[in-house]
Amino acid sequence: MTPEEFDSLLRLLGSDREQAAERYEEIRCRLIRLFTWKGCNDPEDLADITFNRVAQNAAKEGFRLEKPDPYSYFCGVAYRVYQEDWRKRVKERRAAADADTVYPPGPIEPEDERLDCLQSCLNSLPDEQGKLLLAFHAGENRIRSRQQLAQDLSCSANALRIRVHRIRRLLLECMARCLGGEDR
Repeated sequence: MTPEEFDSLLRLLGSDREQAAERYEEIRCRLIRLFTWKGCNDPEDLADITFNRVAQNAAKEGFRLEKPDPYSYFCGVAYRVYQEDWRKRVKERRAAADADTVYPPGPIEPEDERLDCLQSCLNSLPDEQGKLLLAFHAGENRIRSRQQLAQDLSCSANALRIRVHRIRRLLLECMARCLGGEDR
């Protein structure tokens, strides 16, 4: 979202900037509850996508709301975002169901430098970070296992993804150093 789009969004929500910010938070919480109620995996992300789309529309010249309460417009945009998310989840389920045959990876050469670097970098991580990274990528049903992992860590799924992303970034930096500065 660009600064101009964000300003347009705030103007849409109210003439007073503080009032608009409060309205923003109120609508965001309501959208998160709506996406959660509909069973979405990432309700916060979907609420943010909804806000980005409304902001893009609000920045267009001549944009006007038909009703005084902008929440109904947000709900309409959220419905479209939900439909897209639902279609994406259906495609993922179909792809998983169609994957009858699982091909094992090719043989790993013991002298493969990347594998040695990966093992070395994994060992250099603090124990809890290494275990978290491996647990995040393990399991047959990744969605459920990640939800359970987030619940075990008493954090949201989004916070878990952020933690793993940071650990993965550390791992990639270590790998680049190990492999002599190659970008991977």
